[in-house]
Amino acid sequence: MTPEYFFKTLLFSVCLFFYQQGLANDTYGLEEFRQYQMANWKPLSKKQQSSTSQPGMCLVENIRIGFVRLNLETDNAYGDGRLETCEDYQVAQQDFNRLNDLYFNYVNMGDPQHRKNRIKRMLRLMHRIFAININITNGKNQEEHVLINSKALSLFENLFLSVNRNGSRNPYFNYFYTAPEAPECNYIRVNKDLVLMFLAFLGPHFLTRHEIYISFKVLSGRYIGKICARACDRALLSENINEYNSPQSLANQLSAAGLDAETALLIGLAAMASAAFQRMNSGQESQETLETLLIRCLPYEFLSTIHDRMSCHCHTQRSHETPRAIYTDDGMREFTHSIVGIDPTPVLPVASSLVSLEYLVFNDQDSDSENSFGAPDSGNHDQSIVVQQQNELIAQLRQELASRPATEEAGAVGGASGGTKKCPICFKPIEDIMVLQGCGHAGLCEGCAGRIIDEQKNCPFCREATFSYMKVIDKSFY
Repeated sequence: MTPEYFFKTLLFSVCLFFYQQGLANDTYGLEEFRQYQMANWKPLSKKQQSSTSQPGMCLVENIRIGFVRLNLETDNAYGDGRLETCEDYQVAQQDFNRLNDLYFNYVNMGDPQHRKNRIKRMLRLMHRIFAININITNGKNQEEHVLINSKALSLFENLFLSVNRNGSRNPYFNYFYTAPEAPECNYIRVNKDLVLMFLAFLGPHFLTRHEIYISFKVLSGRYIGKICARACDRALLSENINEYNSPQSLANQLSAAGLDAETALLIGLAAMASAAFQRMNSGQESQETLETLLIRCLPYEFLSTIHDRMSCHCHTQRSHETPRAIYTDDGMREFTHSIVGIDPTPVLPVASSLVSLEYLVFNDQDSDSENSFGAPDSGNHDQSIVVQQQNELIAQLRQELASRPATEEAGAVGGASGGTKKCPICFKPIEDIMVLQGCGHAGLCEGCAGRIIDEQKNCPFCREATFSYMKVIDKSFY
């Protein structure tokens, strides 16, 4: 063996070793993506750039979100080593566009059989970005907190509260402050994924708990409605209402239509925003895994919104009863497991955060209304256990709720906490508290709830369309 051949062989072996080490440490699969992207990426043509709201950017550019820089340009970093911490907090729309592009291009890359694993990797990456930002923010003093919050608010208001942008009408103007049933044509030029990114990453810095809840309610309906309408236009979703009779069948339809990535992003970022709000307001460090976060902060009521929006595109001659499983915690867990690939079912009862309590849907009813959902599914005989677990969860948090200012908790239902409960519509004492189906808002008396349904009016709190109401099982929460 000649010395020249020996050194070439040695050099090749060393390069191969470091390459394999890089892949082994590639926590989020970014090295595979970078190679794929560099080999296949092409800049957008002028025609493509004019027809999209996003610039034609190279997808291996660095991404800066708050205190975190995702370094995609360097060749000698892997996994968490690509997540660099910065001294100051910076946010810009172009970076959220890049993060959005990274998510969808990564998920859609390669073998479709591994699509769910790619979704999980991207959600774990975003969860890590959230965690680093939360922990650094919580370590800042009061003056620095104010500056961080003002930067987040400034960017948020620039997108959603500016009537005009770049010399033309801003399609995002008042997105969260108009009626949810506003014509969809008003939002044709709106990038729904950018709206989701802004709300999830920026909202917890300055919005109240109730404002976050309402904003996600508005967004989730429009988000799901838009992707379902697009899929139906392409004949990707079934128009047979019987194909949507369980959480699993809903997930199967969305996955078959290629809408699993968007649905997973909505669920994941809603849960991350909920957890971020709690951590930043309590000062607690974020150390939990994505699995634990989904167990704790899963947006349970999204499933009924998804079913409602998908059912709207079905052609049926008669009314169809919503399957009972759609309104259960177990149903949302099953749906999330199928879409995200992570089972959010707790092994032991887990105390949920105050933030995620807004997402709980109290869905059980008395025996007189048992048939309002139709016959229960064969696999749904444990409803008494679900309700019992919900009530135990609430019991664990009553002391925490009682210690919070009365005005903060009253905002969600329009009445004061403690003392005699009164209906926020007629101000009469409430015997049985009703919850509106469609938006999940509660606190009304049966008379006012019935009048809203009979007169086909929208929810007085969020203006979401409602179609029925039910009695709250544990009204001590309200």
